[in-house]
Amino acid sequence: MTFIWWLGIASIPVGAWARASATPRPRTAQQIPVLREVVVTATKREVLSQDVPFAITALDQRALLDRGAGSVDEALDYVPAVNFTSNGANSGTYSIRGISTGGAVANAQSPVALYIDDINILDPTDPNVTMNLRLFDVSRVEVLEGPQGTLFGSGSLGGAIRIITKKPELRHYAFETQDTVEDTKGGQLGYDLNAMANLPLVKDRLAVRMVGYDQHYGGYVDNTRTGASNVNHATTRGGRVELKWTPMRDLSFLGTVLGEDDSPNDSSYSFYDSHKYAWNGAVPNYNYSYTRIYSLKGAYHSRRMTATSITTYADRSEFSVGDFTQTAYQLLGLNAPSPITDAGPSRTFSQELRLASPQDRKFRWLIGASYIDNRRTVLENVIIPGTAALFGGTSNDVSSADTFGETLEEAVYGDLSYDIIPHLTLTVGARRSHDRLIENQTIGGTLQNPSKSHVVTTENSTTPRFNISYHFTRNTMVYAQAAKGFRIGQINTVRTDPVSGQLIPLASNPDSLWNYELGEKSYLLQRRLLIDADVYYIDWRNIQLNALTVPSGINYITNAGHAGIKGLELDVQARPALHWSVGGSLAITNAHLESVSPGVAATPGDRLPGSAPLSATIYAQYTHPLTSRVDYFARIDARYVGKQYSNLDNATSLVYGEYSQLNIRGGLRWSRYSLTAFVDNATNGSGKISAFDSFTVPVAIRQRPLTFGIKMDARL
Repeated sequence: MTFIWWLGIASIPVGAWARASATPRPRTAQQIPVLREVVVTATKREVLSQDVPFAITALDQRALLDRGAGSVDEALDYVPAVNFTSNGANSGTYSIRGISTGGAVANAQSPVALYIDDINILDPTDPNVTMNLRLFDVSRVEVLEGPQGTLFGSGSLGGAIRIITKKPELRHYAFETQDTVEDTKGGQLGYDLNAMANLPLVKDRLAVRMVGYDQHYGGYVDNTRTGASNVNHATTRGGRVELKWTPMRDLSFLGTVLGEDDSPNDSSYSFYDSHKYAWNGAVPNYNYSYTRIYSLKGAYHSRRMTATSITTYADRSEFSVGDFTQTAYQLLGLNAPSPITDAGPSRTFSQELRLASPQDRKFRWLIGASYIDNRRTVLENVIIPGTAALFGGTSNDVSSADTFGETLEEAVYGDLSYDIIPHLTLTVGARRSHDRLIENQTIGGTLQNPSKSHVVTTENSTTPRFNISYHFTRNTMVYAQAAKGFRIGQINTVRTDPVSGQLIPLASNPDSLWNYELGEKSYLLQRRLLIDADVYYIDWRNIQLNALTVPSGINYITNAGHAGIKGLELDVQARPALHWSVGGSLAITNAHLESVSPGVAATPGDRLPGSAPLSATIYAQYTHPLTSRVDYFARIDARYVGKQYSNLDNATSLVYGEYSQLNIRGGLRWSRYSLTAFVDNATNGSGKISAFDSFTVPVAIRQRPLTFGIKMDARL
């Protein structure tokens, strides 16, 4: 990343390192600052977050900087009822409001959509790799809770997470660096280098914005089998280039090229029944990924409407390795390193076109259409040395699968809002989708019956939304909403267990849910206190479940039954005094099975995997002028996550969660510079943030040990 190093060196002569936005100058006691308002595009229009009539959390750049959130999963730590279950570097599953089907990554569409701007970056059928998305030079992170099927389509069953980047500025040059050096107790040094350059090429017409990053994640898990230390280190390199062109006042184009290479050395697995950061892997568990995304967005504004077109092409290449050694020893008595490898490209083309009326009308409308074509090839091999001699064969490749899959989705949608009387708004929306899934597969291997198959399935869905909201005052709103979410079914890539021959269902059926929600959003005390609260009930039908074969523990997707989820969410922020900011969030979630499909290993009343009955955060920040130009600040963040299960059958499930974390930050800020020292996991807790069965072997991923470091920021 030559660009990063050059820009970092070029910024040194200005005298210091800086943060992205200026700190307000000291005020008198009568001038306590109000809470900042954040403009979001969660409804595909620009609206203040407090005017969006459903649960949404918006963290702007200042909030991300205050919290020290450098990645998406770190930002989600501060959002109620949202969870990221890590499977190691650049791999994991997102869940919102307990809508999850298992802790392990599987070939099922994610229940949560993940976007950069208008670009969906998760593979629609096999989101095995999540990308290690950095939050440098972004405007905000939006977390939309509850199904977003009307505007964002399938895969937003539980909600959507949107990263909104900063766009090229047409008039001003800008340069920024943000660099971190850190050390983990009992582990390695790490670093995170980021740089940005904004270059106007033609004033008021053409500008380019370039962002690059280079992160080395220091390892801290030791391998007791090989004697290697700190094996879970990882490197992420990537960036984006955005070119903005406004050939005329009402017409603009934004071209984006986004790339990232993730190179983890090994997973963060540790022994489930031990508090040590240790594992005995014979084969590294990792997901290497290479991602390139190209997008062109065009927008035309007139007095009557805005027309927007978004064309995207995503090219992903992945190579993952899983350690099957311990499972092979348990099943066959063979103790040689035995890998399961998955490799292949995934290519997705998408096109969206939408028209929207002006926002200031009594009757507002938005209509659109979208098309998605995802094509994916996966070559999977299970190699167990010694099986050729054991079974009298000629190959140790016990199972191989060559799979080509294609998912086609066509959809139209609309969203209508009408102000019945002043301050009372009714919104009705719906999306109609048609999906076609195609799979060609060739199966081989010494323990498989050779076969070829061709499967085609089609699915249709309608996802409506009904919402009514009322503003009692400019600063207080109540709302009620009923919305449906939908997730496409999946064709399973393996047909039988290679050892027992257990048959695996050909495909799973789609699942859907209805979310019923009541909420309020209010500013109080002259906009120095924010209280957002909601309650909801979710009726989830035909749940797609991540299941395991017996005895090999091969992942496949089936349908489990019906679940009900009840919950409460609370978010509080306050500016009680001139120098103080305090706040916190609370989520109570009751997510349980209500009925179970025949043959599914679960019991009515079992809690849904990945759903914590209680999660909470609290923070306090103190900022005070040190001189007329320099402020100092100190901040503390605390988080608690309750008990969670790894799979649907609670009686046999692994248990994780029930941990707390304390982060401390402090430093100096002036107009363009900041220097921050931080301690993450200050109590050095080793709680399980994730647990699952790696084939037949229970593993845990624990809190990263106490990590301290220094972050330096400079904006020129």
